[in-house]
Amino acid sequence: MPKSNEKFLVGLVDKTVLEAIEADSLNPVFMDLQACNAIEIRYDFFKPSEWPELSSRVRKVAPHAMQIGTIRLKRDGGQFPDAQAVARPALWKEILDVAEIPEWLDLERDCLAQFAELKKLAAARGTRILVSEHNFVRIPNDMELKTLVDDLRRVKADGLKIAAMSNSATDCDRLYKFIKKYSKYFELFGAFGMGETGRISRLWSLKEGANLTYAAIDSVQAPGQIDVMTSRKALDKFEIIYSQADLCDFLTKYRQF
Repeated sequence: MPKSNEKFLVGLVDKTVLEAIEADSLNPVFMDLQACNAIEIRYDFFKPSEWPELSSRVRKVAPHAMQIGTIRLKRDGGQFPDAQAVARPALWKEILDVAEIPEWLDLERDCLAQFAELKKLAAARGTRILVSEHNFVRIPNDMELKTLVDDLRRVKADGLKIAAMSNSATDCDRLYKFIKKYSKYFELFGAFGMGETGRISRLWSLKEGANLTYAAIDSVQAPGQIDVMTSRKALDKFEIIYSQADLCDFLTKYRQF
């Protein structure tokens, strides 16, 4: 098991969601935010001039939730230009130089060359580093998954997240084995499939020992995402969901989109 036994349901906050709740506290997205115990602040969806104040703004509308700050590159499904990846350390510094900051920052695995610099900046403020990998083609094989863990343990990352495209009903079994074997080395650990056949793994991975998953607020941001409210309902009934078939039945009944 990961070092934290709490299961973190992460909702993504982009410009549309944040401005909606700031303009109207009765907006339906308020309930979604309340259902999450962690929030991903997607800095790449905002203008850089807004970045230093985003953590404070999100804290005001979701004071209960742990924050994960992310500047997602385009090649990993975000909006920040790939060619400007090397510019991010200076931007992270601006984010970390203000009073209110995220508890976690997310760095892509293929940018580990920036890890030491980011870790130094973050550690000074008590912020930890989650390293993530996205594969929009397939789920990596066992050796590739082991190499991922080896890389992250070498740099002493605090958390690991992998989201990979599932292409068959049994594809995610490899991720479940991966969770059971390696999640104990990290404080946060998420490993799930994308796409239709990966959908169930976003929740079942928590049954297998992961403690981190992501759900959709307002609209789907990644293939196979489940909406936040359905995810929360499932987590609240996890003690009576005994199999993947049970979970499939639950999602068929309650899933919003």
